Amino acid sequence: MSTDKYQPTAEQISEVRTHILQRMEKEPPAEPFHPNDLKRLNDSDVWITKLLEIYELDLEKCKTRLWDNLVWRQSFGVNDITENNVNQEYLTDGSIYVHNKDKDGKPLLILNIKMHSKSRNQEDLLRVLVYWVERLERENGLGKITIFMDMTGSGLSNLDLEFIKAIIGVFETKYPYAPNYILVHELPFLLNAAFKIVRGFLPAEALKILKVTTKKDLEQYVDKENSLKVWGGNDEYVYKFD
Repeated sequence: MSTDKYQPTAEQISEVRTHILQRMEKEPPAEPFHPNDLKRLNDSDVWITKLLEIYELDLEKCKTRLWDNLVWRQSFGVNDITENNVNQEYLTDGSIYVHNKDKDGKPLLILNIKMHSKSRNQEDLLRVLVYWVERLERENGLGKITIFMDMTGSGLSNLDLEFIKAIIGVFETKYPYAPNYILVHELPFLLNAAFKIVRGFLPAEALKILKVTTKKDLEQYVDKENSLKVWGGNDEYVYKFD
């Protein structure tokens, strides 16, 4: 979604920031917001700007979502997540990782669906997902990310609608400005019907950036040098956590 026509003014940014700070005084949250988040709120306009852009300058929606985001970040312990306190198996097995970029230069956040099963702990997986998103935000200043759902070799046993719904929820409500594309690569024919259900979870704006790709057409979004061999590209990379 292009946000070029929704450029907030300094006054709109200030109104959102002032609202949050005043609400903190009048209705202190049960758990005080993390100092890192308050610093980001006070010392820079970027976070509020991106939210106002994605919410099309709807100030009331921005105020509500930003407050809810601050509450969630504290309760989920977002600022305290590190490579040392997430599930080490999920961090190192290549089920969720970042590698290479799309044709717009945005990092690929890769979800290897073949490695998933419903027996996996969803909260632990989401903590690994958030670890990578936060790491990218620190490196790229809240820049965009392409979510790459690699369905290569996956089957019905790997498709967990609740997990996919949870991922969608994280990006829709916590990082709504982040997705550049959502690429679903090599969707097996047997999963077409189930994927129609997934489409039903997606908000309208997400449907606009959702692209189902195969080896034949992935190059529209990811060039050969940034595509793994298994995707039909030239990159022989094998994931190892760094």
